[in-house]
Amino acid sequence: MKKILKIVGASCLAIVMALSLTGCDSTTTTSSSNQLVIWGFVDKDVFSPIIKDFQSQHKGITVKYYQKSLDNNYENDALNSILSGQGPDVWAIPNDWVYRHKDKLAPMPANLLTDKKIVAKDYFADAVMKDNAFDNQIYGLTPTIDILQVYFNPALFDNARSHVNKTLSESNHDAQQELNKILSNFPITWDEFNKIIPYLTVKNGSSISVAGAALGTSSNVSYSQDILSLLMLQNQTKMTSDDLSQANFNLPVKNTAGADVYPGRNALDFYSGFSNSGSGIYTWNAGMPSDVEAFVKNQAAIIFGYSNLSTFFHQIYPNFQFQQALMPQVGDINNIVDYAHYTSYVVPTASPNTALAWQFVVSLSTDEASTYRSTTKEIPAKKADSEISLKNRGGATPSQNQIKTAVSWNKGRYPLGVDSQLRQAIDRINSGAQSSQTSLDTAASNITDLLRKTIW
Repeated sequence: MKKILKIVGASCLAIVMALSLTGCDSTTTTSSSNQLVIWGFVDKDVFSPIIKDFQSQHKGITVKYYQKSLDNNYENDALNSILSGQGPDVWAIPNDWVYRHKDKLAPMPANLLTDKKIVAKDYFADAVMKDNAFDNQIYGLTPTIDILQVYFNPALFDNARSHVNKTLSESNHDAQQELNKILSNFPITWDEFNKIIPYLTVKNGSSISVAGAALGTSSNVSYSQDILSLLMLQNQTKMTSDDLSQANFNLPVKNTAGADVYPGRNALDFYSGFSNSGSGIYTWNAGMPSDVEAFVKNQAAIIFGYSNLSTFFHQIYPNFQFQQALMPQVGDINNIVDYAHYTSYVVPTASPNTALAWQFVVSLSTDEASTYRSTTKEIPAKKADSEISLKNRGGATPSQNQIKTAVSWNKGRYPLGVDSQLRQAIDRINSGAQSSQTSLDTAASNITDLLRKTIW
């Protein structure tokens, strides 16, 4: 099993090279009018029955699927291959790359959904439409979405319950009951989360032997930028201006009393507090191993990831016991917010068969969605009428209910650069180089430059 990879932002020079070079993967077949070449991230067994069905409905068409890794070379390799006429005709990219590449993509022919009597905005989740539709054109679709979720070690939670029962006297019976309930059901709110962190954390003097949660740093937390984005969105932070020309997450807003509050800064302070040795929730630091390594070694009780992490554990650590839960929320005051992250399937304009490629994408995203989801374990991208409330979260695993609460935000044409700026904002606080507000101001200024950048 490949290690969980982080993507490092590609430089402008690399993109220019990708647009000018014609190198290709020797395993890729030249794209033609009677053949579709598909690049994706999931195992080929996921696509085998889907491709078989498509070929049976389109006689004379051959579909070839190539499994790729979303590594540092993926984007440039794809652009090279596309421009040299070797596909892919259907290209899998992260959902926050669609806006970046939309000028190179063929929009979906409108009749493909109308023939199925589907109205896109009524059929697909709001997050899917927001990430893939621009200027009344759809540039990508997906059969499923994924959301950021919690992975926790039940054995370490049992240890924490023992700690609670030993340290709280009969005079604190109510607190004891409350903590045991939270530890049994998993925290629903961040306030509950903070209450159990001291009992999950095991310290030897000033060192941490078991972390309550892998939070607060950037380099050894796999999805630190996504967690920070989620916290900002849960705090109702406006991430950018409406015209996508400025980052706004550092700016104040007025509360009900008319006073200035800084939701973005509050989110950053909350996140970094878990790595602040002077805080009551100190539980993690940059000197600890990666979050996944610490988790499987019983050195971290809680980590955060996506659905593929479950597959990784089952395959590589089949005897390791873990459970999943939904992300904690701010509480009754704010809306429930989950962070969406998924693969969009797009069609490059350079494909010799854009219409057929779009037929495949539409079929994959509608008719074949259940087949795709049965393997990926992700959430169907189709809208659902379901009740949303805090009471049915806790230890629950992601389900169709979260399709209503899944959100993302448009990072412009340089999403990897934006992610890097968020991680650097965390680093500056941890190193003491800047205050949280100054660090956020720096990140916002740099991201604004990326949003306004007009050339590759």
